[in-house]
Amino acid sequence: MKNIVEIANQLTALNDTLLVYCSDNKGTFKSNMLGFGKPPFIISFNDYRWPKKTRWSCTISHGDNYQLYYDIEVYHANYQRCGQLPSWIAKDDGIWFRRSYHAPPGLVLSWKTRARG
Repeated sequence: MKNIVEIANQLTALNDTLLVYCSDNKGTFKSNMLGFGKPPFIISFNDYRWPKKTRWSCTISHGDNYQLYYDIEVYHANYQRCGQLPSWIAKDDGIWFRRSYHAPPGLVLSWKTRARG
C-alpha cells in the first residue's frame, strides 16, 4: 500500500493560486499550480527500504509574485510505513495540517514573506 501526501488550496482571498514544488531525498521532483477549489495535489509513493530514509519536502507559495511561502518537510520516515495520509492545507491565515484523513486539521505554520530584491 502506498503512502499519500495531500496538499490542498483553501485560500479564499482573491481565489489565489497555490504554487507547489516538491522533491524527495532521491531526486524525484513534482510540481503543480493548484487553483482555489481544485482537487488537492497528491504525492503517492512507497517508503525506501531500511536503512534508507524517505523524505519529501515542498515549497508552497501564493500571493503577488508568490511572496508568501513556506518550506515544509511534508513527510519523513526512518522505516517502511504503509497507508500514511498526511494532509497540508493552505489557508489565508497559514498552513494547516492533519496527520490522517479522519483527524481534524489544525493551524501549524504562519506564512513567511520573501525578501524583495
